[in-house]
Amino acid sequence: MQRNNYLRFGATLFIICLVAAGLLNSVYSVTKDKIKAQKEKEEKLSLRDVLPQAQNFKFIDRAENSFYVGTDSQDKIVGYAFIAEKRGYSSDIRTMVGIDLDGTIQGIKILSQNETPGLGSKIVEVKEDKTIWSALSKKSTAEKVPKPWFQEQFRGKNIENLEEIEAITGATISSMAVVDSIKEKAEVILNEVQTYGIPRITRDSVPSLTSDGIK
Repeated sequence: MQRNNYLRFGATLFIICLVAAGLLNSVYSVTKDKIKAQKEKEEKLSLRDVLPQAQNFKFIDRAENSFYVGTDSQDKIVGYAFIAEKRGYSSDIRTMVGIDLDGTIQGIKILSQNETPGLGSKIVEVKEDKTIWSALSKKSTAEKVPKPWFQEQFRGKNIENLEEIEAITGATISSMAVVDSIKEKAEVILNEVQTYGIPRITRDSVPSLTSDGIK
């Protein structure tokens, strides 16, 4: 009798686990496309942050070396944007990067990371520059929006001079993962463009993003 009770309990537990697994799989199936779409939207919106002089962005699909071509209002190429990725201390760090035609960084934005809180996570840290004087000042704090100090170091630096970037104390691995990923990917893309060129840019050739949003 006791053996039968064990069997019934085991069967019931198995059914419960089976149903729970099915429900989790159903939830994942429903949400994965939405999560992917939101992720792609955030990536595209970050293009304006890293290559502000571009009015339109055209996606060039080249497998692992895919990138965006930024053009002005006259469809003249002003730079390139791409996602650089490398393993940090405890996670993969993905960074959107914008460079001009000479390889000078116009801006970077870390899209995702899960580095150690208080150490590696400082790659996205925003330092507050409020003082007693700024608090008493009548100037609006909205005039200047603080940006991540580590990422702001890259602005205006050529990819050949990234040794000038100041690593975060206690988080050298995280810091260098960002630096190395940017340098490596930028060199590959610039070399590819110089060697093979890029497809003819037309407004309807590939998906684009304008200064007003995603098209």
